[in-house]
Amino acid sequence: MILIKLFKRLIIFIYLSLLASLKAEVITESFYSNALGYEMYYQIVLPIDYYAETEASFPSIYFLHGFGADYSWYESIIDVHEDMILSGELNSSILIKPDGFVLPYLGSMYTNSEYNGQFEDYIVQDLIQHIDENYNTKQDPKFRAIMGHSMGGYGAVKLSVKFPELFQVVASHSGPIVFQNLISDLLPILIDETGILGYQPWNGSVSLFLYSASAAFSPDITDFPYYVDLPVDDNGNIIEDVWQLWLDHNPIDILIDNHSDIQSHRFYLDCGDMDAYLFQTHLNPFTQILDQMGIAYNSYIYPGDHFSELLNGNRFPYSLSYINNAFIMNELFSSLGDLDNDGIVDIIDLSLLLHIILGVNIASDSQQISSDLDFNNLIDVLDILILADQL
Repeated sequence: MILIKLFKRLIIFIYLSLLASLKAEVITESFYSNALGYEMYYQIVLPIDYYAETEASFPSIYFLHGFGADYSWYESIIDVHEDMILSGELNSSILIKPDGFVLPYLGSMYTNSEYNGQFEDYIVQDLIQHIDENYNTKQDPKFRAIMGHSMGGYGAVKLSVKFPELFQVVASHSGPIVFQNLISDLLPILIDETGILGYQPWNGSVSLFLYSASAAFSPDITDFPYYVDLPVDDNGNIIEDVWQLWLDHNPIDILIDNHSDIQSHRFYLDCGDMDAYLFQTHLNPFTQILDQMGIAYNSYIYPGDHFSELLNGNRFPYSLSYINNAFIMNELFSSLGDLDNDGIVDIIDLSLLLHIILGVNIASDSQQISSDLDFNNLIDVLDILILADQL
């Protein structure tokens, strides 16, 4: 009996030792960004089977940090991502955490700015190219997700709707994604923070955030000492010409303008019901537009504030599961319409489908599966129409 107990303990010890050795590789790297003109750091997390699957490519998830943070923050998402892969809740994917921090206002909003630098181009041009050239990624927007918290949640939504050729899966935690609500909700707080010296970036967290946003959306490098134009005057009234500059970067407006190009997008959106910046008020108007467009999304308002449920990682299982499911569905549907099995759906596939329907060609087994785009077990003119629309 004693030997059996010792044997069991040995087996448990070996099992736990093996489990502990199954660790994702977390790498801190840097590369030269042509858009910014200097080296930028990022963290990249490679799944445990990255080197075992030498011929495989992996979906990628870009996580954008919040205002006041940098690429090294949000360590909890690394732990959650790794644990969920080990438990089988997530398929293997590569996680990338780029840097969006910039002085003096502590955040770039991931936006091109005459004052901050070209932070949008750094992400969508330099970083993605660098990652795809140096790591085994699936270089397809259906398998490239972008997510983030707060400023990063804003950046994730904005970049996804502005560049649908790069991202089709997006998750935003507590992101300011409807600027009309941003100003109306934060203006009373801004005024409460303001003393006899008027608007100053150090008056409070909302003041600093609005200066940071102004440095991104309405910089004015001739306006000493802060070099930004706020969108409101001293009396709290909107300054129309500055406000229009902000609206050029408003995610909900970009969503509406680009509606025809984002029908395949999938959105995960959430926010705490006690968010100090009141970003929970942004979800309803944004999802109303998604409903009108028939675009897939999940949206939640949960009990919590702006930070706690993100910094401790409690919300990441929800967003990562949503992203993972989107990758699975995209994998399932990616072969539909690809009759010649060359990895792309093009006019040649349309011609093959037409020949199959007309009886000129006999469909192979794989072509039978790829041709039935409406899942009705028939290959007919409806499949032609669906494939033509897909093209």
